[in-house]
Amino acid sequence: MLPSSIRYWLFDKLSVQTMRYVTAVPTRQADGLTREVYDMIREDFFKNGSLTSRSRVPVLMAAIWTGGRESMLVADQVDRTTKDAISAVLSQINDCPYCEDMLVSLVHAGGEHDAAKDILRGNDFDAADATLRRRLEWVRAVATPGNDDIPPTPFSEDELPEVIGTLMGMSDINRFSHVVMEDSPVRAPFGIGAIKAWALRAFGNELRVTRDLSLEPGRAIDLLPPATLPQDLRWAAANPRIAQAVARWAAAVEREGEKAISPRAREAVSGSLRAWNGERMPLDSRWVEDDVAHLDGEDQAIARLAIMLAKAPYRVTDKLVTPVLAEGEGEERFIRILAWASFTAARHFARIVVGKIESANAAHRGAIAA
Repeated sequence: MLPSSIRYWLFDKLSVQTMRYVTAVPTRQADGLTREVYDMIREDFFKNGSLTSRSRVPVLMAAIWTGGRESMLVADQVDRTTKDAISAVLSQINDCPYCEDMLVSLVHAGGEHDAAKDILRGNDFDAADATLRRRLEWVRAVATPGNDDIPPTPFSEDELPEVIGTLMGMSDINRFSHVVMEDSPVRAPFGIGAIKAWALRAFGNELRVTRDLSLEPGRAIDLLPPATLPQDLRWAAANPRIAQAVARWAAAVEREGEKAISPRAREAVSGSLRAWNGERMPLDSRWVEDDVAHLDGEDQAIARLAIMLAKAPYRVTDKLVTPVLAEGEGEERFIRILAWASFTAARHFARIVVGKIESANAAHRGAIAA
């Protein structure tokens, strides 16, 4: 295992080598909230581009770190390896190679080498133990666009706030990273196939030290001011720590989004999502154009990007990004737009997941009663 200083430097450098459109604040220049979050990331996890890509707007980096740390990293009701593994499966479905590769490495770090290989290959999860296999099959079913054949939920009521928080956090990170990360930092030097699989396991070996940390629950919450939990995020209420993290995260994103996106554009995006239940979108783009036809100028460009990012993130291209960047008020404005769009999509995805859980559990109870 590498010395900690070299390991920290290596992962920091690798994680930003494919970053585009935005730049991370260098560690030596970080101060205030940026420094506070950087220090906490280093102490509790490892510094990486999926977090530092938001560092030009410190509140937004603090928001994704708070929501992600408390839901995804703290082993409370659900163990870390399960949360890393379900996040890897979701990242694969969302076509985010950057996130998928890093999470497969973390599954290796947790000792689930066979499950990590199955996730990477897109196989069935035969190699995982029975409990993990049911959980991964459930995530693949619930997150696959247009799939309504959902098995009974393999998580308890007490576990669900962490699970849904993990899926919401990863959905946000997938979408944001899909735009600002051109590719996986592993794919760039190591290609694909057996060499890449070896590299991911090697990275996992270096990340094992992060799994030995005993994370203090709630440590990140005070990075953001108190907030009321919105009604659509009430799935978090059963776990007060997750509820407060999610509430503060949502409030921070909404405040920052209002600085860069007009009410008309935000309502166009929200209206488009209200009519969408996670189904796969047609190959043509008329469905996007119909939703933004009443807008013009930067409102239309922002709403078009946000709606595509929400419903078909794998189809976001320079053609959609460039008009938003061209309006030009620096990286900070673009980060605010992208963070709001990614979170709004992830928040809607969480609502879809909750609906599928309720429907599947009701069907299962009905089958038992019959």
